[in-house]
Amino acid sequence: MPKAPEYKAYSIYVLEPHADWVTSENGYIAIETLVERVYGKPYSSLSGCQRDDEHIGNDSVKLYELTSDDVYLDALAAFDDTDLYLGWNSDTRESVHKTGMTELDYWLSIRVADESTPATVEANPPKTQDLENAVFESRFFADRAFSPSLERVLADLIRRGELPRSNYLFRHWW
Repeated sequence: MPKAPEYKAYSIYVLEPHADWVTSENGYIAIETLVERVYGKPYSSLSGCQRDDEHIGNDSVKLYELTSDDVYLDALAAFDDTDLYLGWNSDTRESVHKTGMTELDYWLSIRVADESTPATVEANPPKTQDLENAVFESRFFADRAFSPSLERVLADLIRRGELPRSNYLFRHWW
């Protein structure tokens, strides 16, 4: 009889965007609540996940294997990088980059309009538009315009001691 394959056991934490569904027993992490507490700003884990995998479909999952040193360190380096890729400009046929600002600082500079601050950008700006200090009409449009990579946010939260070093599963569902 052939020898059974050996499996490496490791834990996986499940990321849950809805804090109401998280209990101390079910092992889920309320990622949006945690990120808002740490950074002081609402975060769309779905938009962040789609930044990592834009073709993720409904009722599918994405695993972030941050136990690997290579993946973890690469995610941190990209999160701290001061050369932020904004997209491809088809008119000039060049990549558009912003330097001197981390992905976190860029995201934190984007705001939502209120009574004292009117919107300064359109709801759907071109991907290559520099949105530093942009003010959007609603959070929906601000999240769509730019949400940091979920993998990179997870790596930063691990570095800050907010999450354990592990693997994280995000389930995209409606």
